[in-house]
Amino acid sequence: MVGNPLSDPEFPRKTVDFIDRIVGAVRDRTTKPIVAFTRGIVFGALVAVVSVALIALALIAVMRASQELLELALPEGRAVWASYFVVGSTFILIGALLMRARHSDPKDPS
Repeated sequence: MVGNPLSDPEFPRKTVDFIDRIVGAVRDRTTKPIVAFTRGIVFGALVAVVSVALIALALIAVMRASQELLELALPEGRAVWASYFVVGSTFILIGALLMRARHSDPKDPS
């Protein structure tokens, strides 16, 4: 026989459990993916900013190291220009090798 739900002593607990399951399911399907996506964007931006800073610092260190090494054989002014030439030539050579190694169109005769 069906009884009155308000007279059931387990009714409040069952109702709260039901509401909790519904709210948990909605949260799992909406909030958690949004939080994960947002964290990805934030951490990705942080990694990008730190990477750019580290690359800039590494380039500065390479230039200063090449200037110091060239100052052993050349005067200071010439060592600076020679270091620009050496580092620039190195980057041009690396870029040319990477361009040559890239995938090209098989229909292209060159």
